[in-house]
Amino acid sequence: MRTIAIANQKGGCGKTTTAINLSACLSLKGRTVLLIDLDPQAHATTGVGIDVEEIEQSTYDVLFGECGLSDITRMVRTGFDIAPATVMLSAFEQKLAGEPGREDRLRDALLDIEQAYDYVIVDCPPSIGLLTFNALRACNETIIPIESSFFSLWGVGRLLDMIEMIREELSHDVRIKALCTIHDGRARFSAEIVEDVRKHFKDRTFETVVRVNVKLREAASFGLPITEYDRRSRGYREYLSVAREVIAEEDAVRVEEAVQVSLPAPEKETYGPRPVPGGVLFKVDAPQAKHVGVTGDFNSWQDPIDLNDDDEDGIWIAIARVDPGTYQYKFVVDGEWITDPSNPVDIDDTHGGRNSVMVVK
Repeated sequence: MRTIAIANQKGGCGKTTTAINLSACLSLKGRTVLLIDLDPQAHATTGVGIDVEEIEQSTYDVLFGECGLSDITRMVRTGFDIAPATVMLSAFEQKLAGEPGREDRLRDALLDIEQAYDYVIVDCPPSIGLLTFNALRACNETIIPIESSFFSLWGVGRLLDMIEMIREELSHDVRIKALCTIHDGRARFSAEIVEDVRKHFKDRTFETVVRVNVKLREAASFGLPITEYDRRSRGYREYLSVAREVIAEEDAVRVEEAVQVSLPAPEKETYGPRPVPGGVLFKVDAPQAKHVGVTGDFNSWQDPIDLNDDDEDGIWIAIARVDPGTYQYKFVVDGEWITDPSNPVDIDDTHGGRNSVMVVK
């Protein structure tokens, strides 16, 4: 289950619009999605047509342990549910001041539904406080919507500081990616902001740019995601493109998470391939083998690189030039494809098997 916070301290940057329409487009592409409204303004809740006045239990009650997420979820469309919010969330920080574990309330609540959805999207409030901290603590990824205006990067610095603090003090790594929103293609300044964002975030920037589109505002006013309001609109096409980019990263995210959680940090480099002068050393114990090779996405899964057992001690080795990065690989022992027995870090190969994972620095 991928958990993604949509966060930016600045309001009016398309945060809730992104949360609603990314969720809807992901469900349209066959993924099951839960959108969690963690904003006391409840814009995501009203934006999918729910009357806040009729809500009996909300994310406020979940955070206080009075019910579970599955008790409050409502279906928006097939494959797309929402956990609604109310203004009661505005009292969350004050009521939990000084309480131990207050920053883990959402993370703990997600444990009960981790098998129920492919994606959890969390719409954060436009502030850096305990609610946003809960979202970042619970999620492994953060999308930062940045509008193409003079104040676009305002607040992003504080958000990045919080993410870094969570990474350092709580050993929780949050993968970030910037999304340029509310872009006016006619304005030169908007293009300069997009260029600045790409320069700062580099490959952590969506290729898709969401432009100003009146249909997105109209859809929200009618309480509908753009997938239900107008599939001929540019806003629909652009958020569908964002969803495609998110889906395209699924394999890469699984690898990153496997590397992060499979081993404690001090042990990560004690297993599997390791850097040596001239490249990366692959090594496997196969005393009965007649031929051993290794292949992976570092060589596009082409012809295996041969390993040698020059000492005839059953230990097969090879040194290969591999660029820095994270890769999946397998040994081929007498025609049989196997994971690296000395490397406990592996991942689903999407074909019913497992691939070993290595990190080359």
